[in-house]
Amino acid sequence: MTIQISDFAQKHLSPVARLLNEEYGSSYEFIPFDEKRVLSEIRRRNVRVLVAEEDGIVLGLVGTHKDERGEDIHWLATSGGHDRKAVEDTLVNIVEKNAEGDTISTMIDEESPRIKDWTSRGYILQPGFQRMSARLDGLKHIPEVAEEIKLKSLGHGEEAKLVQVINAGFGWGRLEFGDLEEWKVEDPPFNEEWVQVAEVGERIVSAVVAKPDTNYMKYLHVKRGYLGPAATLPEFRGKHLASALTARAMNFLFQRGMNSVRLGTSEQNVSSIALLRSLGFQVDGVRKLVCKKLKTA
Repeated sequence: MTIQISDFAQKHLSPVARLLNEEYGSSYEFIPFDEKRVLSEIRRRNVRVLVAEEDGIVLGLVGTHKDERGEDIHWLATSGGHDRKAVEDTLVNIVEKNAEGDTISTMIDEESPRIKDWTSRGYILQPGFQRMSARLDGLKHIPEVAEEIKLKSLGHGEEAKLVQVINAGFGWGRLEFGDLEEWKVEDPPFNEEWVQVAEVGERIVSAVVAKPDTNYMKYLHVKRGYLGPAATLPEFRGKHLASALTARAMNFLFQRGMNSVRLGTSEQNVSSIALLRSLGFQVDGVRKLVCKKLKTA
C-alpha cells in the first residue's frame, strides 16, 4: 500500500464527512456530519486536517488542534475497506513527528475497543471526563453565601472580568475576549444574562456559563441547556459559590422552557461531581484521556 498524505482541501470534503459518520456514528447522541458541519468545526476549533489517499481514494484522516496539554487529536477516521491500523498508524506518526509541543492526547469512549490501539502506540490511559445531565422539573434551592458576596447575571461590558476569572480558575487560557460575541451568533438567544456570577465589590470571583444546547436541540428536538465553562478563584472555593451559581443557572434554564441540562467535568474533580449529584445530575458516559509524551531534544 502506497499512502500519500496531504493537507485537507475542498475536494476531500465529501469523503471526509462520510468517514467521520462511519467512525463516530455509534457515539452517544451522535449528530451526523454534513459538509457544512465539517467546515464549521474546522473553523470553530481551528482544526488542521491531514488526509491519507491511495490512487486518489481517501483512506483516512486525522484532525488536530492545540490545547492546554499540547496537541490534541480531535478526529481519527479511516475506511474499513483497507488496512485501517496501517493507515491510522501512518497518520498518527505524522502528527507526532510534526507536533510543536511535547504531548499528544485524545479522548476515547470508556468502552471503546480502540483504547488498545492507542496503548499499543505508547499512549497512557488517564482519567478523563464524565458527561452528566439532569432533569429540570422545578426551581432549585439556592444555597446561601456570605453577605459580602453578590450573585447576579453578567453585566454588559464585563466580558474581560469573566475571561479573567475563568482562566484563573482553570489555570490556563480557557476563554478569550470575543467568545461571548461568538456564542451570541452560534447559540441564540444567548447573551450576558445567561452567565451567572458571584461578585465581591466590583470583582467577579466565580462564574457559571449557561447556554442553549443548540446543535442537540436542533437535531434531537430536545429542550436542553448546557453548563460550562465554570470556575471559582482558588481563594474563594469552599464558600458554596459553585453550588449557588449552578442552581441559579439551572433555574434560569428552567424558566426559559428547558427541561434538561448537560455538562462535562473531570473524573478527578471529586468535589464538583458530589456537588452536581446533589443537584440531580447523573453520569451519561465517560470519555477517557490517552496521552503520550514525545521525546524532546
